This record gives sequence, C-alpha cells and structure tokens, in this order.
Amino acid sequence: MTDQSGSPLGGDFVAHPAEVLAEFRESCPVARVLSPSGQPRWLITREQDVRAGFLDPRLSLRTTPGPKDRPHRALDMSLVCYDPPDHTRIRRLAAPAFAPARIEPYRDRIAALAAELVDALDTPTPTACPAEPMAEPTAGPTVDLMARFAQQFAFQVLCEVLAIPRADQPALRAAVAVLIDRRGHDATAPDEALNHLDSLIRHEIGARLGGSGQDVFSSIVRAWESANGTVSESELVDLLAMLLLAGLDSTAQMLGMCVMGLLSEPGLTARLRAEPELMPRAVDELLRWETPGPFGTARTALEEIQVGDHVIPAGSRVLLAVAAANRDPRCHREPDRLDLDRPNAGRHLSFGLGPHYCLGATLAKLELIEALTALLARWPELRLGCSTAELRWTGGSLHRRLEALPLLLGPTAPAAPTAAPATPTKAEPAGRTVRP
Repeated sequence: MTDQSGSPLGGDFVAHPAEVLAEFRESCPVARVLSPSGQPRWLITREQDVRAGFLDPRLSLRTTPGPKDRPHRALDMSLVCYDPPDHTRIRRLAAPAFAPARIEPYRDRIAALAAELVDALDTPTPTACPAEPMAEPTAGPTVDLMARFAQQFAFQVLCEVLAIPRADQPALRAAVAVLIDRRGHDATAPDEALNHLDSLIRHEIGARLGGSGQDVFSSIVRAWESANGTVSESELVDLLAMLLLAGLDSTAQMLGMCVMGLLSEPGLTARLRAEPELMPRAVDELLRWETPGPFGTARTALEEIQVGDHVIPAGSRVLLAVAAANRDPRCHREPDRLDLDRPNAGRHLSFGLGPHYCLGATLAKLELIEALTALLARWPELRLGCSTAELRWTGGSLHRRLEALPLLLGPTAPAAPTAAPATPTKAEPAGRTVRP
C-alpha cells in the first residue's frame, strides 16, 4: 500500500491521465491515494485487476438518497446508483431499445446530421487557439470543433433517437448545458435546469403512454407500461434523464479526443480516407487510446477484497482506472501508440464491463464512425489549429473535457453525390422520427 501526500489526481491530471496512472500501474498497481477533494480512495490500475473489478459484485455502486424536502426530481438517483437486482430491474426497460439491431436503422439519419454540420463548417468564424499561438504561425481561420460540431452533433443525435419535439430542443439544450458545465451561471441555474429537465421528461412520458412510436424514448415508456408496476415512475424519470445527459457530453468529448488523436499522428487520416472500412476498428483503437472518463464510477468495497498482494478494507471507496488498463502493456503491445491494425483494439474498457456496461455504447460508436467519416472526407488537409500542448482541459478527474479544439480545415475534397436531406415525412411530427 502506498499513501500519497496530496492528490495525484489533481493539478494537470485531466490533461495527462495516462502518464500519471502509468506510474502507479508499473510501480504500485494497487495504491491508496487522495481524491482532489482530499478523500481516501483505493486506485486499481492493471488491466487484469480492473477487468476483474468491474465484474466483482463485492464492489458496490449502491447509493442511498438523502432526505429530501421536495418531491423526487430527475437525477435524484441514477442507474449507476443501483446494484443488481434493482439495477437489472430498471436497466431491462432500456436495454432492448439500445440493441445493435435497433440502433443500426438510425445510421443514415446520423450520417445526414453529420453532413449538415460539416456543411455549416464551410463558413468558418475566426476562433482563437485556447492558449498562446504556435511559434510557427498557421494560415487561415480556425474553427472550434467542440462548439461548432461535436456538441451540436451529439445533441441532435440524442434528440433524434429520443424523438424530442423540435420546439422543445432549444430550452432543453440550454438546461443540459448548465448541468454539464456550471461555470458562468448563477447559483440558481442548476436547480432551474433540473426542474426543466424533470418537467420535460414527465410531459413526454405522458405524451407517449399507450403509443406505438419506435423511437428509443417511446420504446422505454412502452416497456415501463408492460412492467406491471415493478419500476416506479420516479425510476423511469431518472433513467430517461440519465440517458439524455450521459449520452451528450461524453460523446461530444470523445469525438474531440478522436479528432485530436488522429491529427496528432501523421498518416492516420490519409489511411482512413483510403481505407474507410477501417473506421470501426479505428474508433475502438481511439476509445482505447483516450477517454473522457479515466475511471469507472467509484465503488464501495462491501467486504475485504484481495487484489494482488493487497487487501482493500471493507467500506473503502475504489477507483477502477480505465485509462491505465487501456494502456497496460501486458494486454496491448506498444500501448501509447495509435495502431489502426491493433488486433485487440476492441478489448478496451472505456464503456465499462459487466452489468453496468454502457447502455449507449452501440449508439456512441455509430456516432463516432459517421462523424469522423464526414469530417475526414470533406477536408483532406484537416489539421490542428494549435499544438496539443496548448489545448486547455477542464472538468475533473472523473470526467475531463476539452475546452476547445481549434482546427484548420484546408481545401475541401471534390464534391461527391449526396443523398437528399433527411427530414421527417409528412406523417411524422417534427422531431418524432419513427423509422427504426
């Protein structure tokens, strides 16, 4: 056991988690550290041990809600606050709606959304690098991928698969923006945002009761109606709120990190343009190489647990270091290198493992594939607008965020035939796509 003075997870950890965690993985793979807030945590870093931790029922996610002086509101609890069998009981409402066969029919619409946003980037607005400019000046204006593409794309895809009415989208986007990043907002803004989110979800549940819509939201409501009271309305509201919020910023941030990684390694983008069939494997490799969430959700040891030569006491809080496991040389050869031919790229743990494996993993990967394909196809000379060392990171040790990702687009590729813009048919209300 190694006690750390101060927290290794503070400071510039959000910018360099892999390097910080690699030191623990190679010298003290099970370590007692302090969180940035000064709370003791046990850190597990080797791939074999992290994988086992995800599957160990003695590492509990259960959270007991504190006393409330108001009625239950969206996100008072979350799916990651439960262990089986309660977790299983609630999760089964949503799992079928996120199955690959149910998500695949959204591919064309997701590709169309990516193309529409790529079109909008053709009229760039000047964007400064997040830090000092590079010593060697770059020509032409830059665009911020995060603000002008990634965040908008992730939000629009969620509105599509959840069939959020178009009229409700601007206020919803404003609310979730506050919940994702509270900086610059007054003290009452998060509470107001949660109230709005709760009200919208409850209204949409009522609008879909007894309906036959095939979108994800409607499918979950229909499953709830068939559950014969085994899942409460409050649990349903929490589930839908979590799906909306968790699927937004994580996907936007991962998209930014994917583009950053590809543009940092010469030759990768050219190869993906020449061999687009490699994109699914490339996305898995990028998910292995970088992730917004360096750790799985913090767990509590229900009893003493032996991990390697160490005993984690009962009641301890435990962090499973996904970012360290994904770059463990015992599992991945030359783990710090992006390798589009890596045979076991899909073995990464960025979506977790076991009962809490990310519900939206299939959708997230589909979004990344279509967004990266659209961006690389449009601009053969796409490059970073500043060095990776100049990028500014925010968030915290559990969820890191790129403040901005300035890009130099360069000339566009020769125009290719495109499909007609995907719009709802006359029989479908705007924002209520029911194709799948």
